[in-house]
Amino acid sequence: MDGGGSWALIQARVLKDIYGDIRGHELLQKFDLAIANSGGSLVLACLCNDMKLSEIINVFEDESLRKKVFSALTFFEKLKAQDILAFLRSKIGIGPKYSTERKLQGLIKVLTDYDHLYREGKITKPIVQMTMNELPALINKEKLQLVIVGFDYFRQRVSFFRSNMVSETDKFTSKYFAVPLAHAIHASSNAPLNYFDAPAAIQPLIKKPKPGFQNPVYNTTTWFWDGAVSGFNNPVLAGLVEAVTNGAAPKDCCILSLGTGTGSKVIIADKSNSNDPDDKTLYDANKNNPLSKADVSFSFKSDLTKMATSILDDPPDSATFIAYSMIDPSLNNKANIVRINPCYSPVLDAKTNMFVVPDVYKSDADPVQKLLTLLEMDMDAVENNQVDLIKDLCDKFITDSAICLPNQLIRGDASTSYLGDATYAAAKTRWMQCI
Repeated sequence: MDGGGSWALIQARVLKDIYGDIRGHELLQKFDLAIANSGGSLVLACLCNDMKLSEIINVFEDESLRKKVFSALTFFEKLKAQDILAFLRSKIGIGPKYSTERKLQGLIKVLTDYDHLYREGKITKPIVQMTMNELPALINKEKLQLVIVGFDYFRQRVSFFRSNMVSETDKFTSKYFAVPLAHAIHASSNAPLNYFDAPAAIQPLIKKPKPGFQNPVYNTTTWFWDGAVSGFNNPVLAGLVEAVTNGAAPKDCCILSLGTGTGSKVIIADKSNSNDPDDKTLYDANKNNPLSKADVSFSFKSDLTKMATSILDDPPDSATFIAYSMIDPSLNNKANIVRINPCYSPVLDAKTNMFVVPDVYKSDADPVQKLLTLLEMDMDAVENNQVDLIKDLCDKFITDSAICLPNQLIRGDASTSYLGDATYAAAKTRWMQCI
């Protein structure tokens, strides 16, 4: 499950459509491994919390609960933050706007409140406070592997928080970090620069002995940014590596890869000086189109904005394509990798050579402005009117109707040859055949 903040609502909606309104443990029992980053790690935590899929959807749709995770910095906190990012936030709108510390408190509060096993006295501590290696037994599938991605702030490298204490990918060290679930998702969901004000302090980071080693148990602290910083916003490739190194044959892997939506204005700036007549025609037709980006100017502010938000914009099809090629090097669309991710970019009208809104939006009031608002929304969609647009996007994507938002392809073009599935309905059908 990809990262994407509040947009991870899409993942919960997809899972509910495929599996019905079942509880998290029942769903996780259907899998051998689950890996998630950032917003996806919150969905995974809710599944570990044994919440119904409808409850997970309610969490993402409840503005008060969203604001516990995206807790805005106060005026005085901004004044106290004596660094360049706080200055940039106040002057040009770039820099942190949420409290890292209150995010952890909010995650623990929300998940504890929804922990029916703890409320009913069936367990002695909230699931969110359990270490990851304790979770498979609680879920009633001892062989289940759970992986959450983070980025080690000081070591500047990816870290994988695992439930598997003897993972072969981790065999080159005698240390195992039994991180509490709350801290794993706190680390994974801590996007830097333009979102949270400090690295996530993970404490206690409990070192427990691995079988065959006699390490002492002791506490320490380390700090993390969002796993997307390491290039694993879409963690499917890391998940496949984890499965294969622990004994799975690549050809036997059935993978469901869930995104959080992808869309942008159509970039035509690189066509402005092209000597290709078709490029020239396309550019001239769309240079003043609000759904395209024709501007070739650069500025310090725009560069900073791109760097501050780029961690969430890594091409998600790259990870899926590499994972696919490991299973089916012939690229014959036979590998059991199902990518489900709505695409909401403008589309080309062949008759006018203009980029327009997808057909599914054309009957809406002011469709161009609606799509522009959606395209400009960041991952931290907190206000109800923003999340309403994501809910509407789900309705336009999770459907059997021929008029729908397209599904992200693994590679290629739906008008020619491609890997993957062009619609949600086709992807769902393929997944049901896989399982």
